Amino acid sequence: MVIVLAVVVLSGLVVTAWSYRVVTNSLPILDGTVVVEGLADSVTIEREANGVRTISGQKRSDVARALGFLHAQDRFFQMDLLRRQAAGELSELVGAAALEADRTSRTHRFRHRAQQAVAGMPKAHHAVLAAYTEGVNAGLAALDGKPFEYFLLQTDPSPWVEEDSTLVLYAMYFVLNDATGRRDSDRGLLDEILGAEMASFLAPLGTQWDAPVQGEALETPPIPGSTPVVPAASAASNDRTLADTLEASGLAGSNNWAVAGSRTAHGRAIMANDMHLGMMVPNTWYRARLVWPGNDGCGQQHDLTGVTLPGSPAITAGSNTRVAWGFTNSQGDWSDLVVLETAPDDEERYLTPGGWLTVGRITETIGVSNDEPVTLEIEETIWGPIVDRDPQGRRRAIRWIAHDPGGANLDLMDLEHAGTIEEAFEIAHRTGIPPQNFVCADSAGRVGWTIIGRIPHRFGFSGKVPTSWADGTRGWNGWLESAGYPEIVDPPDGLIWTANARVVSDEMLEVVGHGGYDLGARAQQIRNHLLEIDSPIERDMLDVHLDDRALFLTRWRGFLLDLLDAEAIEDDPGRAEFRKIVDSTWTGRASVDSAAFRLVRAFRTFTFERVYERLTAACESADERFNIYRIHQAEGPLWWLVTERPE
Repeated sequence: MVIVLAVVVLSGLVVTAWSYRVVTNSLPILDGTVVVEGLADSVTIEREANGVRTISGQKRSDVARALGFLHAQDRFFQMDLLRRQAAGELSELVGAAALEADRTSRTHRFRHRAQQAVAGMPKAHHAVLAAYTEGVNAGLAALDGKPFEYFLLQTDPSPWVEEDSTLVLYAMYFVLNDATGRRDSDRGLLDEILGAEMASFLAPLGTQWDAPVQGEALETPPIPGSTPVVPAASAASNDRTLADTLEASGLAGSNNWAVAGSRTAHGRAIMANDMHLGMMVPNTWYRARLVWPGNDGCGQQHDLTGVTLPGSPAITAGSNTRVAWGFTNSQGDWSDLVVLETAPDDEERYLTPGGWLTVGRITETIGVSNDEPVTLEIEETIWGPIVDRDPQGRRRAIRWIAHDPGGANLDLMDLEHAGTIEEAFEIAHRTGIPPQNFVCADSAGRVGWTIIGRIPHRFGFSGKVPTSWADGTRGWNGWLESAGYPEIVDPPDGLIWTANARVVSDEMLEVVGHGGYDLGARAQQIRNHLLEIDSPIERDMLDVHLDDRALFLTRWRGFLLDLLDAEAIEDDPGRAEFRKIVDSTWTGRASVDSAAFRLVRAFRTFTFERVYERLTAACESADERFNIYRIHQAEGPLWWLVTERPE
């Protein structure tokens, strides 16, 4: 027994020692000198305690090479997952478990599109990309051992190639855009099944919570005079409990704002940004400072500070000392579902403005780790790949800005040279990234907002619901020119704010479209907080970032307490305890120790689910993919329904 125990302990020590060595060998180099081929001059890298890496060199290409080196040393596995996610190549790494995700991604053929993007890239951008790519592979080779994740997967990392940096950008398209057109599909179902009046009520353009920078809040449409017969709730809604809702409840959303020098204590503009994506380890962004002389004609030293996306050589959001910029997702409408009109006797033939065409077929092979490769047949139309069928069985294709040349490029790097808001806006309008709210401040104390990313020029339709483009009266016609972009510059109150909600109204909103923008409650709270601050400084901006007042849920707490009256809690200890917590421990803040906040929030979510699932049950019956959570402006209708209580 003693011998067996000793063997077990020894085996454990050996495994521990091996694991320790594997992990430590994959750690980045923190000190000393490294020789990297291709550098024109020496580069200095400094790492601060707070995680900011400062790279100082003599040329932009040298700085890019060093950034690639750092990205590979610190984040290569993250970069690998991003490129594989976009290209539909995860199964090559992790096996058949990723096949479904790969089939979905591969439909868009982003590896092919990335190769085209690199081939058409300006020489200056390509030189930076080439240096960055070589730096990535040098950083990977300089590790004492491959990143530990590859030991767990029993494989080796594949080298980085230039097109992979574009694939990383396409991966962000999946995160930030509707790649399937499901929102359009759901809105079309609401219109078809419940009628236009009911659909406009349940899914309005806005509510009283709106806080656009341009325009006003929108009134919730009135409750329809006659409501449709509502079928019995689906099994999902019957089975869901408040505990389920509490468990699933989450918080997400990016914020940014800018304060003009005319409002601040020191007379300089302040730009604040907090870009939220899914929580992960490591986090999405990689903080860096890039410094090199102004030897490219501008004369002034380049000094960029901000965040980068591992896999890309550009500063994503930050400052060049003359202009500062930041993003939140615009939630605009950047994709459309096209209903195909197929021949009665042959659905492989579909009608276009130029006559009948045959669906194209492209065969892709998906590699699978430790298994046989899988063949995928992609069906293509002139508008994009075929992605699904509607409830009537009609085939539909997705028209998405990510597919078009110009949808992905490295023009974001040109912001390194911008000196004014106008120069930054011109660059933003030709930059190929998922369109974002672009909030900007310059050294003259001015502030502004526009959309960064390419905007399609729609004609003949709004883009809200799936429709046929066969007769040529509806469709896209190239990209919108810069002069047609919505812009706000030097607003009278000196404030810009965005929080994934509606920023503009009327004609400007028609350009951006409604791609699922958030309720305006966060934007409203940010705006009001900023207006309350007299002569702000940077420290005041942190207070706005950390504002956890649960203002939006205050009325829901009151509603809940009214519901849980003496009769409701009589003979029900659970309800009594629920009410006691909400009544006595509510702090009015979304603090981590507040059970009352979580209970009120879950109650509001639970109520939304029960009400909307019953009212839209016929839509889910017609298409099981229908999802009430794609209705982002439900608060206004929901509040009317639970307080007015129409039959």
